[in-house]
Amino acid sequence: MKYFIPIIALFIFISCASKQVANENEILIKATSLSKVGNDYEMKISKIISDSRCPEGVECIWAGEVQLELEIYKNDKLEKSETLSITSKMLEQNKQFFAEYITLDKKVKDILVQPIKKEGQNIELKEYILKIELE
Repeated sequence: MKYFIPIIALFIFISCASKQVANENEILIKATSLSKVGNDYEMKISKIISDSRCPEGVECIWAGEVQLELEIYKNDKLEKSETLSITSKMLEQNKQFFAEYITLDKKVKDILVQPIKKEGQNIELKEYILKIELE
């Protein structure tokens, strides 16, 4: 019995530590699973068309962009696929796009693509995350 309580406490600690706490001011859209963006909508990155972002530590003339295909689901059914260009020049247009689907009482502040690109390193589709920051 005296070993039972520490084992249970350890199990509870491990299960709580392994859960990822969601930030209420951001939405993370991945390629590996659907991400809820509103009451009825979920999204998923289905394809990276191009990633011309300037790699970390390299001097570039422009920051570059990521073109991706985003699948939009409504009530668990694929409603449509949309091609987006994620770049500073398209920020306002992309904010308006996401505002149609995000049903929270918050506005889109910024849209980022992760991970940061590094010179000589390939990023696999499953590693991409579209981070929607809310305010």
